[in-house]
Amino acid sequence: MNFYFSGAGMKSMSLQGDKRRSILNVGVLFFVVFWMLFAGGCSDLHHHGVSGQKAGIEKASTDVVKVTSDHDSAPVVNLAFDPALVMGTLDNGFKYILLENSTPENRVSMHLDVLTGSMNETEEQRGIAHFLEHMVFNGSTHFKPGELVEYFQSIGMSFGGDANAHTSFFETVYDIFLPSGDKKSLEQGLVVLDDYARGALLLDSEVDKERGVVLSEKRDRDSVSYRTFQESLKFSLPGSRINNRLPIGLEKVIKKADSKLFRSYYNTWYRPENMVLIMVGDFNALEAEELLKKKFFSMKPRSDKKYIPEDLWEKHSGLKVFYHYEAEAGNTDVSINTITKKAFKTDTLTAFKERAVKSAAKMIFQNRLSKLVRKKSSPCTHAGIYSGDYLHNINFSAISADSDPDKWRDTLVLLENRLRQALEFGFTRQELKRVKADFLLKLDKSVKERTTRKSSKLARKIISQVNRKRVFQSPEQRRDILKPFILSLTVKDVNSAFEDIWAAEHRLVEVTGNALIDSDKDASRQVIRTLYNKSKMKKIARYQSGKNAVFPYLPEPLTMGTIKKVSKVKDLGISIIDMVGSDKNQVRLNLKKTEFKKGEFIFRVDFGKGRKAEPVSKPGLGLIAASVINESGLDSLDRDQLDAALAGRDVNIRFNTDQDGFSLSGRAGVDEAELVFQLVRSYFLDAGFRQEALLLAVERYKQMYQSLLRTQQGMMQLKGDSFLAGKDSRFGMPKFAMVEKIRLKDIESWIKPVFENADIEISVAGDFDSNSVIAAVQKYMGTLPESRGTIDEITRAEPYFPCGKTLELKVETKINKGIARLTFLTDDFWNIKQTRRLNILATVFSDRLRKRIRENLGAAYSPYAYNNPSKAYDGYGVFNAVVSLDPDKIESVVKEMEMIAFSLAENGVEQDELTLALEPVKTHIKDMKKTNEYWLNSVLSGCKKHSEKFEWARDIFNDYASISEDDISALAESYFKKSKKALIIIKPF
Repeated sequence: MNFYFSGAGMKSMSLQGDKRRSILNVGVLFFVVFWMLFAGGCSDLHHHGVSGQKAGIEKASTDVVKVTSDHDSAPVVNLAFDPALVMGTLDNGFKYILLENSTPENRVSMHLDVLTGSMNETEEQRGIAHFLEHMVFNGSTHFKPGELVEYFQSIGMSFGGDANAHTSFFETVYDIFLPSGDKKSLEQGLVVLDDYARGALLLDSEVDKERGVVLSEKRDRDSVSYRTFQESLKFSLPGSRINNRLPIGLEKVIKKADSKLFRSYYNTWYRPENMVLIMVGDFNALEAEELLKKKFFSMKPRSDKKYIPEDLWEKHSGLKVFYHYEAEAGNTDVSINTITKKAFKTDTLTAFKERAVKSAAKMIFQNRLSKLVRKKSSPCTHAGIYSGDYLHNINFSAISADSDPDKWRDTLVLLENRLRQALEFGFTRQELKRVKADFLLKLDKSVKERTTRKSSKLARKIISQVNRKRVFQSPEQRRDILKPFILSLTVKDVNSAFEDIWAAEHRLVEVTGNALIDSDKDASRQVIRTLYNKSKMKKIARYQSGKNAVFPYLPEPLTMGTIKKVSKVKDLGISIIDMVGSDKNQVRLNLKKTEFKKGEFIFRVDFGKGRKAEPVSKPGLGLIAASVINESGLDSLDRDQLDAALAGRDVNIRFNTDQDGFSLSGRAGVDEAELVFQLVRSYFLDAGFRQEALLLAVERYKQMYQSLLRTQQGMMQLKGDSFLAGKDSRFGMPKFAMVEKIRLKDIESWIKPVFENADIEISVAGDFDSNSVIAAVQKYMGTLPESRGTIDEITRAEPYFPCGKTLELKVETKINKGIARLTFLTDDFWNIKQTRRLNILATVFSDRLRKRIRENLGAAYSPYAYNNPSKAYDGYGVFNAVVSLDPDKIESVVKEMEMIAFSLAENGVEQDELTLALEPVKTHIKDMKKTNEYWLNSVLSGCKKHSEKFEWARDIFNDYASISEDDISALAESYFKKSKKALIIIKPF
């Protein structure tokens, strides 16, 4: 089960910045809410958004719809729903929303959205809403305890991937991704959802078994960020029930919960008028509606109707300061926030437009922050602005930044000054023009992609809109409303919107993380307060936008590359074009035209050897080099200038360093082929290597490294992967002391010759015009100048597996978690039949881990196994079984893990478990083969060297389907040997 509150504590492991970076400042109240994709469900028992519809087939009106709500004193004019929606309300109050959609084919995304969560709990029930989410999987009317997961697998669904659930403050949502949209499959899915809704057995024996799993999940969710969030929440919402209703609940409640307690909550809140069934996918809506009406019409409330009390919390005024010190944090988070109460009302056209203009204003300010972060003098490594309405009646605004602990003062001053600068002087026409172009691009792009939107994403969007009293609209509706509105916006409009975002007459200033200001919290808060007030006295100058940048800027090639050979792989729809500009400039172009995603193609330009050629004396060079090139932009245009020059153009591009090569990859609109290869050419001829980008990359690495050092998962990443490769520095994360020695000349001297000399393979998949792509590659890549130097051939020892060894690591942390990672040496990637069978062996192993360690012992929440074969190093691959658990149970659980491995080696697999492992894989192969990502990365990329990839694409389904017990048993016998074993154990001090 996926507990959405678990987003707390997650940090991005990327070294790259992103102007649309999600909230990573745990000092901001809505760090967690942002991670909860469906933030803000309905607290009462009235459906909002579809209750005006009658039962029966009824297409959503294209006219304006009037919707009434208990929260509103009078009918409110609402927006129009997407006319493709089929919506209705049964006589018992049960609602449904259906949408036919054919991507992916034959799949149906079904969701039971129960408008109840942790805020509906009594004091004695804290944690029951989430625990109940677990329990409905453990025995119901049609499925005995232990049967449901195997049932999912038997019909081609994976547990966790295709069947999942989440609990938050005001909602509990159950997900099923059916492998077929025919009548039988729909009936099967509805049986399961009906059991969730009213058929849970809630047996005390199953409660006792699941109790350990929930406690394990609670332990897994514990983190420095989560603890900081809890304290910040109390500050941000003083007196709110939200503080005492975190979905994971209280350990004392979880330990004592029994069937009676579950039934009290289940019968009270799982009632028909409090449920919405959402179905999106490749099915017949008329047929589905009739089926669901038969299934749910007889559902009745099982208890008296109740309402949750109004959430009251203290109104803020003036300046308030929050400080929280965590030595284990990797950085310091600084934020300036406002929190106000807002009525939870049905959406209107006016509110819809207000959000759009506020979004434009935030985009301008975010562009300013992103530019500041990249300056050499910047004290912070990330910065962002966030605002919105969440958790029903909470409206918030925040600017937030990450920094080193000794730079929090400069960071706070920077945020205060830049916010005040925008409020006093506003924005410029130039800034608004850029944001308008990007905004309009997004609207038009959504319309182009409409027919190939993914069903699961559409379903989640519908759930989000329903639970926030908003209206799900078609891309055309959004564009038709917003395009003329955005075009008409003036600087005055966005300035006014930005002022409205920050209109609250208070400021909440928060400093959290690893900055030790003073051992006394009150003294620390006073230091922050004094600094903030002093910063407000500083005179601020008007913002200077800078000069307009122009791209492309390189001279246009006067010739075209010569096409030497054109080959076709007809049955796969692949074209291969070999071209040359000179004897030393050879380019391979692989094309796969598809209709999997309308209006977009993805591309990848492969060259060089990547981290495999990383100098032994420069550990971490590949990681830092990628960040530096991406943050530098081009030599003649820095990253911000390049972003500004490409405003309104549908393209993105990124430089990557992998173990087996370098690449430039990205996506673009159907008409942007020429721009893509103008960009690629510019990187090859004029890549940027900027000192400020290096400083930023190293600072980000330091903060990430410090954070990883103090977590069990982080320590595994830092030292575990390196241990399994014989301490090869190309694996894992090198020490910061080594990374900070990297100089700009090291990166430039390593990467630049590869840009100038390496053979180039270009792969393109998706919606594009073949002639345009070929012509653009001929012009911009087929005419690259002849090589101007040589690539130093670096020879390094191959990684080796530490057979028979154990690595025990200790982490200095207050978080009481342990990790056991049992590994075996396997093989490299290139024997594809073997690789596929090792994947299935890992699936079987994972299933045994689930049964033995999660369900029988209750010792872990999410144990798993996977095989990781190398594409870069011959004969090297690692099979991994990983369990996060109570440190005191590591020894006994490791014995269980070894018993699973050695039992598989001795006794092999059983046909039943092999079938259950294979069926979901076969379903996902069908989905995977209808994605551009599969064709680009698994088939086209690298096919010049590995032409066997074409045959792999042909036989993937049949090959997996042919896997036998003997195949898997033989691999287990071959690889699960004590002589090929290594063990990693991580515990806290």
